[in-house]
Amino acid sequence: MAREREKNPQKASRPQGPAQKGPAQKNPAPKAPSARPELLAPAGGMAAWAAALEAGADAVYAGFSNFSARAYADNFSLPELSGLIRESHAAGVKVYLAFNSLIKEGELASAARALLALADLGPDAFIVQDLGLAALAARHRPRVPLHASTLTAAYTRAGLTALKKLGFQRAVLPRELSLKEIEGLLASEIMPLEIFVHGSMCFSVSGLCLFSSFLGGRSALRGGCAQPCRRAYANGGRVGTFFSAADLAAPEGAPLFKSWPLAALKIEGRMKGPDYVSRTVRAYKLLLDSTEEEWPEALARAQELLSQVAGRPAGPGFLLGPSPALLPQGAAGLKVGLMTPKGPDRGEVVLERELRLRDRLRLVPAPGQEGLAFKLNKMTIDGQDATSAPAGAKATIFVGSKGDPAAEAADNPQKIPLKGLLYLTAMGQMEKEYLAKGPVKRALQIAQSYRPQKTPLPPELTGHEAGRDNFPFSQRLWLWLDDLGDLPALLKVGPERLVVELTPANVRAFSRWKKPLKDGPKAVFSLPPLLFSGAFEKTRQEIARLIGQGFREFMVANLGQAEFLGSLGQNLKIWGDHRLGPLNHLGEKAYRRLGLTGVTYSLELDQETYRSLVKKPQAGPVLLYLFGRPALFTSRFQPQSLKRGPIVSPRGEKYLVGSEGDGFVLRAESRIFMGGFLKGPVPKRLAGLLVDLRQEPRPGEMARMVKKAVAEGRGSLGSSFNFKRGLR
Repeated sequence: MAREREKNPQKASRPQGPAQKGPAQKNPAPKAPSARPELLAPAGGMAAWAAALEAGADAVYAGFSNFSARAYADNFSLPELSGLIRESHAAGVKVYLAFNSLIKEGELASAARALLALADLGPDAFIVQDLGLAALAARHRPRVPLHASTLTAAYTRAGLTALKKLGFQRAVLPRELSLKEIEGLLASEIMPLEIFVHGSMCFSVSGLCLFSSFLGGRSALRGGCAQPCRRAYANGGRVGTFFSAADLAAPEGAPLFKSWPLAALKIEGRMKGPDYVSRTVRAYKLLLDSTEEEWPEALARAQELLSQVAGRPAGPGFLLGPSPALLPQGAAGLKVGLMTPKGPDRGEVVLERELRLRDRLRLVPAPGQEGLAFKLNKMTIDGQDATSAPAGAKATIFVGSKGDPAAEAADNPQKIPLKGLLYLTAMGQMEKEYLAKGPVKRALQIAQSYRPQKTPLPPELTGHEAGRDNFPFSQRLWLWLDDLGDLPALLKVGPERLVVELTPANVRAFSRWKKPLKDGPKAVFSLPPLLFSGAFEKTRQEIARLIGQGFREFMVANLGQAEFLGSLGQNLKIWGDHRLGPLNHLGEKAYRRLGLTGVTYSLELDQETYRSLVKKPQAGPVLLYLFGRPALFTSRFQPQSLKRGPIVSPRGEKYLVGSEGDGFVLRAESRIFMGGFLKGPVPKRLAGLLVDLRQEPRPGEMARMVKKAVAEGRGSLGSSFNFKRGLR
């Protein structure tokens, strides 16, 4: 397949939209260095993969049908991947397999077999989040490089060092970093790095979102995100999509990116179709391959291509620093026109752009509403069926599945009035065209001849299960507080540990409590999940002061924090909080290799996973998060439009805003209480039950209630999260 740089790419056939804005607008034109970063494209399905090859991507990333952090993408089976990898390599294109879901204990055996079988297909790398799975891959298939998923949230030098110790050879940096921060990490030369340059942005920092899991057990860390950040909420008498981030688009940053020693520029979008992949890859390839003389024309043509990509309002993301423009109140897609109802299943619209059958559309009844998504399977002009309709035509659009099984769940179940603005979100005709191309046909032919080999289980997964004790829970409560003013009431409860937020105010105030704490509970200082370069130096000084005063126990929320504290060599006890929480015993062992004394099991675990974990030998002491209001969003965004008071969902659920370190957090007003833990079995090396009293108006009273529930082995002080309903 010819993959030379396009001299004259075809102009998009649809009308031009607003130009994209990107970073580094004042940078000089590129000098065309001898080596440039890879252009890495998403391949969510066969059509998108074929589009990436044709457009000239250097590499693609694709997901297996299971264990992928984009569970709703088409993804690929083992036979399909055998064909995709062989055809990609024949075209000179690398293939990185996204095996980046968190793995539950009960899934380890099937995940391990799949991983080993995939490795034998010859991919160029695995993209992995789960540290237990990474350990298996590094030990049994070391020939396949490991790339750390952005879900590992490695945004500091210490975080990259931790990943390197665990066997990773490349890291995908979070999308929340600025140009200066990225440049600092590149200067560390710890490992090759790749950055995102285009695509959707999450409101929460990658790897730190619990909102979707909290709502219904669909974990964002396992590819099942229900996108609560895109929904409308009420606040201060207004309704809006306060947490819906603008898309990332950084074409004007290409000169700077080319001058950096980056491994790859990555385009997000395994949920996107071939139209998106084709246009974005062609645009960024033009920019990366242009010379100084060609740069102005290349930039203009790239911006024209990107203007035809159906998405949300776009900009440079965090590359130029936080900005209110990162959270626009806008719908996703290219505007089609205003629809007026003409029946229960149809509406009429004067088209502002061309439409074709199979296009994906979204009808938004009012600003800030999520709207109704559907595939266009029928439209008429003047009463006659039409397969396409040009701009200016008055078309009748039929809403509903109409034989489209994938759309039946969205078949207007709430009978939303078919009135509002209509948006084009994906051009479906291109999917059919790309599926008919040669690479797809050849890949499917190879897939037909694939014969799976029986893959034995790694020895780590074939040993006997360890015994466990069914003794009743002790009252070893770890009380987590944010204000030392609550300390007198909490000391009366008799906790095993006091977990105190590591803030300058708490460090200063703690000296006043040395005497009453001398023979009382030990203090554990907890670090916030987001500590970027500016704040980290202050935190380093606070930690040094505490160590100088004789404190030796800390709780961390990030891989980099564990690495930093472990490097101090002060015989510290380092505990991992629930944000590091593993779902399998091999992940727990990986944290032990980073120097953690003990870990908190994942807050997302369900009863089946918990019981499976308890059967395994613990690598060290274990904490269980029993009670609290954990952060559902942990974000670097700082929403400026929110008023005082709760955030209210359409179903009446209330959420509270706050902060941790450098991060904005959103918590549910309702509490969680993992009462299932109290019924046993108990981890053999249980260190304590974590009772999170931050944001509690009467922490002393609540601590006594929790203590009573633990003593009685029962209680209903809040939601059981995923424990009973299961984790998907």
